[in-house]
Amino acid sequence: MRCDVVRERIGEGIELPAGIEAHLSSCSACADFVRQWELVHAGLVALRKEEPPQASLGFAERLVRQMERARAVSQIGQQFIVEAGRRVVYATLLVALMLVLGLLLPSSGPLRTPQAAESILSQPEVAAMSPDQIMGISDANSAPDVPVSGNQQRGTESK
Repeated sequence: MRCDVVRERIGEGIELPAGIEAHLSSCSACADFVRQWELVHAGLVALRKEEPPQASLGFAERLVRQMERARAVSQIGQQFIVEAGRRVVYATLLVALMLVLGLLLPSSGPLRTPQAAESILSQPEVAAMSPDQIMGISDANSAPDVPVSGNQQRGTESK
């Protein structure tokens, strides 16, 4: 017989057949299990005979106070979770609104559309300017770029 079957039968508390008795005589692990099971069973029978202890004075009051404290702590935690959840929802809605507005509102400004950029950059004097000059940003320390003529390339000096 297998050990798990023997242990299951012992746990049921029924009379042990001869096959199980033979297994217990040959298997020391199952024999130890039977001894431990008998000790646990005897302890439970002894506990059943004892009278339960009486509650001490003020036990009910202490129990009620501890339950109220636990409820208050639980409510604080629940309020925190609710508030944090609301903030996450509001932030998500704000981001979604900004995204929708960014996609739906028409673009404005001088270089937002491809046609405007082509018309500005196709002019020779503007094409030779740096991006800072086109945008109107001037640096007092840098020398202004000079527009180049037709056959000279930018950065090369004429002879």
